[in-house]
Amino acid sequence: MPLALALVLGGVAARAGEGAARPATARPPLALVTRTAMPARRSPCDRPTHSPYAYPWPIRPFRRQHPIRGNFGDPRTVTPVTFGEDVPGSPGSFAFHNGVDISAAAGTPVYPVVSGTVSAAPYPQDEVVVVTDDFRTFQYFHVTPSVRPGERVVAERTVLGTVKPEWWHVHLTEIDGFRAHNPADPGHLEPYRDHTVPVIKRLIFTSGRDTRLEAARLHGAIQIAVNASDVPPLPVFPEFWEDLPVTPALVSWRMVDARGRAVVPATVVADFRRTEPPNRNFWDVYAAGTYQNFPVFDHDYYFHRPGRYLFRLTKAPLDTRRLRNGRYTITVEAEDVCGNRASLTQRVVIANPSAVARSPAGR
Repeated sequence: MPLALALVLGGVAARAGEGAARPATARPPLALVTRTAMPARRSPCDRPTHSPYAYPWPIRPFRRQHPIRGNFGDPRTVTPVTFGEDVPGSPGSFAFHNGVDISAAAGTPVYPVVSGTVSAAPYPQDEVVVVTDDFRTFQYFHVTPSVRPGERVVAERTVLGTVKPEWWHVHLTEIDGFRAHNPADPGHLEPYRDHTVPVIKRLIFTSGRDTRLEAARLHGAIQIAVNASDVPPLPVFPEFWEDLPVTPALVSWRMVDARGRAVVPATVVADFRRTEPPNRNFWDVYAAGTYQNFPVFDHDYYFHRPGRYLFRLTKAPLDTRRLRNGRYTITVEAEDVCGNRASLTQRVVIANPSAVARSPAGR
């Protein structure tokens, strides 16, 4: 795929005749979408950080990067209702993934990344918790434990347990104080490099009860969401987990009028680079229609279905009636922890019937 891609959306505007003014009922100008991919030139992941908080991988070889199939901040959803009705307020479980999922074969030994003392685990048959001397807590999920609470363990030497057959990965969580910290944040899990670029698929405009709107004819109070994801830096296994998305670490957006004046200044809607919001804020970050890889809907497990990550750009509806009719430009950016960045720029048209007589923006 080329690094820059332009698409024209919508149909051809009707013509009124040679030299005639455009009638009020004609279709507005077409919307234009441009996508760019910008690999990081000087990535913070490509050089040693010498951080006192850095640690190796929990599986051998310790000083070599392993595939990650689940990112910090990924949506974790279980929706016991009809497929597609995963909306704010619906029953189910909606949470941010609070660690990274490291691909590993069943039976793979798991080691502590930092020395410490084993603490009692909330899920003793599936988890090992280690509290370190610098007051960090590391959780290792989906392992069959081989250590007991109170036992002293040594980084890269003590076997905490082995990866359980049904999981094919070890989940690693780092808790600094009382907040989960992204293990992939430079200066923590090392080495970690990523030269893939996030993918921004499209913007979604809705009004009322999730009524879809055309970008070339926006009106009233609208909600805006963006479908964005990232690609794991290394191929994951087993093969049925290949090509499944992970979340970007940073998503932001802005909106300007035809003269380049800010209507919505640069606004961050998701930032998982270091920490993440509490789960009660899940629907402030993700938009209705979001679900994880291999989702569960109405108690049915959708095997190998890729996740759908919709980020909510407008926490409160954007009232287009407060703006002049005419052309505007929305730009969304998505970035990973290593600085690889993608952007989508889309021209939209605000066309409120009650404001037809007003001077269109940018004319």
